[in-house]
Amino acid sequence: MISVGKRPFKKIAGHIHLWLGLPTGLVVFVVAVTGCIYCFQEEIRSLYEDYQHVAPQEVSFIPPSEAHAIAEETMPGRHIHSVVYGAPNEALEVIFYEAEPEFYQKAYLNPYTGQLIKMVDLEAGFFHFILEGHIYLWMGEVGKKIVSYSTLIFLLILVSGLILWWPRNRKAARKRVRFRWSDRTRWKRKNYDLHNILGFYASLIALVVAITGLSIAFNWFSEGVHILTGGEKQTRFVLPENISSVQETGPSGKPIDIIWRQMMQEYPQAASVEMHYPPTEEYTIYAYVKLSKGTYWDSDFRYFDARTLEEVEPDHIYGKLEQASIADNIQRMNYDIHVGAIGGFAGKIIVFLSSLVVASLPVTGITIWWGRRRQAVRRKENRSASSAVSSRAA
Repeated sequence: MISVGKRPFKKIAGHIHLWLGLPTGLVVFVVAVTGCIYCFQEEIRSLYEDYQHVAPQEVSFIPPSEAHAIAEETMPGRHIHSVVYGAPNEALEVIFYEAEPEFYQKAYLNPYTGQLIKMVDLEAGFFHFILEGHIYLWMGEVGKKIVSYSTLIFLLILVSGLILWWPRNRKAARKRVRFRWSDRTRWKRKNYDLHNILGFYASLIALVVAITGLSIAFNWFSEGVHILTGGEKQTRFVLPENISSVQETGPSGKPIDIIWRQMMQEYPQAASVEMHYPPTEEYTIYAYVKLSKGTYWDSDFRYFDARTLEEVEPDHIYGKLEQASIADNIQRMNYDIHVGAIGGFAGKIIVFLSSLVVASLPVTGITIWWGRRRQAVRRKENRSASSAVSSRAA
């Protein structure tokens, strides 16, 4: 009874695997290959972007207000989003960003003198091209929707693939977890094993990458995961507004400089401190403190009333790390999990190899389908020929 019940179930899984895999294969291939390449973009860039470093000096960094004034002279009329303070040997990063139309550039300054080192267009270059392919298929918002829904379909393909792979017994399982090739093994069998065995080993990581990718693509998916894990706060980042209505007399100096000095004192070991300039007078001063290099989840997000300098607590998950719940941290880890950074360099290698296998699955899968299709056509032709011979003999 069990074996009879399994066959129709696997047959349905087979149809899902095939007819969803064929139309999305090219998208999966492009997204996986671009993901592989982008995985180590930070490490690769550090090898040739020497303008990111300066000679350390025994003087203080220039404050955010001064960095803002220098940036205004560098690119007049452009919105200055934030300034990033790193280690003593790292250049200051002033970020220019506008959403509509999109404008995204970065000015590297000497943190001690304010001298401009280099302007970098973040909407250009090889890795931006790769990222555009990974998210948009180089097709804008239409491509983004195609990638998003193809990822959702890919999740079903992975599950159906695992159902098809699942062996009936332990003896059959041994054949599906290792390669048993010899000099006489035909290429069709090798192709099948590459799809079946490598697909199994990559499936768990691929499931995690797909789920985290869907959390990035769809707000409803991200919120659903957050609720299922026990979360209560909203997952979307919203910059809090000031809680005061009038300017109050406070410490002397510019508010953003005061908050910056406070952050530098509170977090002397931080990997970086990013100070965000309020977009309008109604919004708070936002400080993003990155506590370690390589990951983003273990950070503190701090917000201060620009008029009174009173700290404002957000109503979403992006607040102080010590106040984050398990569900909040799962969401905050989402990007780091997606790219493998949560496991350090080894984690990135695992995601890289898994994505490489995923990129091969549409190729080996379509090859299997095409081979079976040709075989079915030949069988049909042979049956027709046999029928014709029988008719003539009669």
